[in-house]
Amino acid sequence: MAKKARREQPTQMTKKQRAKSRKVRRRERATLIGIVSVSVLVLGVLVYGAVQEFVVKPNAPIATVDGIGIPVRLYQKLWTYSQANASAQLQQYQAALDQVNAVEEPTDSDTFMAQYYGQVVQQLRDELMNLDYTVLDNLIDDELVRIEARKEGITVTPQEVQTSIDEAFGYDPNPPEPTPTAEATEPITGTPVPTPTRMTVEQFQSAYQSQVDFMREDFGITEEEFRSLFEMDLLRSKLQAVLAERVPTTAEQVHARHILVATEEEAEQVLERLNAGEDFAALAQELSTDESNKEEGGDLGWFARGVMVPEFEEVAFSLEPGEISDPVQTEFGYHIIQVLEKDPNHPLDEATLNSLKETALEDWLATQRYSDRVKRYFSSDLVPKAYTPQPLT
Repeated sequence: MAKKARREQPTQMTKKQRAKSRKVRRRERATLIGIVSVSVLVLGVLVYGAVQEFVVKPNAPIATVDGIGIPVRLYQKLWTYSQANASAQLQQYQAALDQVNAVEEPTDSDTFMAQYYGQVVQQLRDELMNLDYTVLDNLIDDELVRIEARKEGITVTPQEVQTSIDEAFGYDPNPPEPTPTAEATEPITGTPVPTPTRMTVEQFQSAYQSQVDFMREDFGITEEEFRSLFEMDLLRSKLQAVLAERVPTTAEQVHARHILVATEEEAEQVLERLNAGEDFAALAQELSTDESNKEEGGDLGWFARGVMVPEFEEVAFSLEPGEISDPVQTEFGYHIIQVLEKDPNHPLDEATLNSLKETALEDWLATQRYSDRVKRYFSSDLVPKAYTPQPLT
């Protein structure tokens, strides 16, 4: 008869072994908790960083106007859009300049075009160099205009925005009816001029949608933001018209004349001759290098502040009628100035008045842009990377 296998009894752990086992388990648990804690901490840092980078930072204000925030994300979108436009134009004008400069025997027309292209290229380079602050100033200006327009009761309707967009795309939804012409009695001679083809509504919608898609895909600019660019142009135009009507028709002005020479030594000699009793107008005709008024004895007529260079203007408005200045240095040379008349409310001439009306909005913005109303939080790390065009597929 087979013997039954005996079941082995579990070995009893000693007190010392139990204590050691508990210690090992506590260490393992502590290690596990540590690993989990570190993982949670790392994940938290990553999530926090992602939230800061993609949620908090883009929606944080890069500037405020009367407490109204201008979000970083809008600045970055418009910076990228502006950079792409300026870069594309720079490339085109640089290519045109290179082509003109490559002409072996340039004509006067070539020389003129080279100068023109060169000026545009330099302007675009300057624009790109100052883009970080220009875009921010434009956004601040937009908010200032929006607030002021609201105060003035100026509004822009959706239909006005749509009309502005139609015009930008060259689309006329309501073309004029063709004017009937009398029946021709003689044969038509010469080459007929082709009648321009009117853009259809389907063509307009296709072109518009293509532009909206391009703005969204390449710059992240939504259709609403795209249309708001047209709305802002209309608000600016309407506010400009309101401010232009308020430009004063009179201003503090002086009637002055001057003698312009190249060096300080020459200016001192002119002053000595004047102090000796020689006639100002005669000396101006003899010595002044300002060809625009020397034949009139150096007479500059009446002018208000902001017309002359600052150094000249400061002295001219400080003189009393009949007084003659010491030599005044400006970028043009050395001036001897004499004020003939002063009037705190002299009527502005038509050209000056029109000029002030044309710059009414810009002059107003210049006083507001860096006022206490505006707070800036710009830093270089908020500037996005330069735009790279998407490859054609």
